[in-house]
Amino acid sequence: MIVKQLKKELTNLNIKRTKLSKFLAKQNKKTLSATQRELLKEQKQAMTKYAKVLELRIKNLEAKNDD
Repeated sequence: MIVKQLKKELTNLNIKRTKLSKFLAKQNKKTLSATQRELLKEQKQAMTKYAKVLELRIKNLEAKNDD
């Protein structure tokens, strides 16, 4: 049950991360301040790290279920 919830969370996070990447790719100096661009890049990096942790948790839980 928890694995299913984690997979759903990961899927939703990846969707948001993709949208943020596309948004950042379209922005320029006129549409976002330098501070906002940097903060969004930091947010994206945090989302990437969070996704990696979720993936590791899923793998660990699935491996335990195989025991």
